[in-house]
Amino acid sequence: MSDDHLSTETSISAELTETGVKAAAKSRAVSAVDRLIGNVADLGNAWLEGISARRRAKTEGERQLIEAAAKYGVERMNADDEFANRALENHFKKIAQQQVNKDAVVAEALEDLRQNPPSEEESLAGPANVSDEFMNRFEQYAESASTDELRQRWGRVLSSEVRKPGTFGAKVLRATDELDAPTAQLFERVCASRVRPTALAKSLTGVLSFAELTALISAELVVDPGIAGHLSLFIEGTMNSTDPVWLFGVGNFAIAFKKSCTITYTEDGALEGHNGTPALRSYILTDVGQALATILPHDDFDVFKRLIASIRPALPDGELKYFRIMPDGNLIEIPPQSIGLV
Repeated sequence: MSDDHLSTETSISAELTETGVKAAAKSRAVSAVDRLIGNVADLGNAWLEGISARRRAKTEGERQLIEAAAKYGVERMNADDEFANRALENHFKKIAQQQVNKDAVVAEALEDLRQNPPSEEESLAGPANVSDEFMNRFEQYAESASTDELRQRWGRVLSSEVRKPGTFGAKVLRATDELDAPTAQLFERVCASRVRPTALAKSLTGVLSFAELTALISAELVVDPGIAGHLSLFIEGTMNSTDPVWLFGVGNFAIAFKKSCTITYTEDGALEGHNGTPALRSYILTDVGQALATILPHDDFDVFKRLIASIRPALPDGELKYFRIMPDGNLIEIPPQSIGLV
């Protein structure tokens, strides 16, 4: 059994390396997979050889409780063959289903890491293992992931934690577990219009209905906007090292326009003025919402183009400029025709 375990670990490690997962991130992935899949043999041995006492009974009280339950079960089994058969069947059936669920979650996590490998910075940074605190909680949720939607959700949570340890604390894991399918689908839809890690642009999501907003607030995903609502402010910068401009970044892209240009603010427009600073009307994500947003697919370029379309009517023709943000922080202007704009 140990040879098979080592072979599986080596295979997973090699597969992750081939898909760009390396260094600390690879070590975290392998340790998490080992925790979730490698314990299948131990679970069987726990029933037969008492390993459960070493793995789970971390306090004397727990050990005594386990022994008392086992003694009662043995006594019943000796006196009642039908009870013994039912107990054994249900026990192993439960363990088998939990392991099937965990295996499926691991498969989803590995697929997500293949599709979206950690960045160079994420691969090299952080501890070698995913924390025991996270894994202790996560394993319980993974064991209960009996549907495709839940398996994909928890698989993405695990891959996100491999990329950036500490993203999913106890509060976020609890909220993730309590998230119902309709609210999860709604959140994924609106997150397609995420312009910042903390903000969704109203001009792109559309105005959410009372029921939709209530569902997101109740799930601790969106901050209650109250009566006034929330804004995401532009920042000040310069263009050509001389012209002062207003800038707004979306992932690796940015838009800018001169501070001197005239902005046409309208009640139903994307832009609103705030003490002289242009801003986007927005829904703001909670810390739970921000963490969950990291597991959802996101197309920065698509959001960038849709944001341009929503803002252009508020500005004079030709004033809005488009940029790519380089790794060193410099901006490279993008010609309008290269992104399908004229």
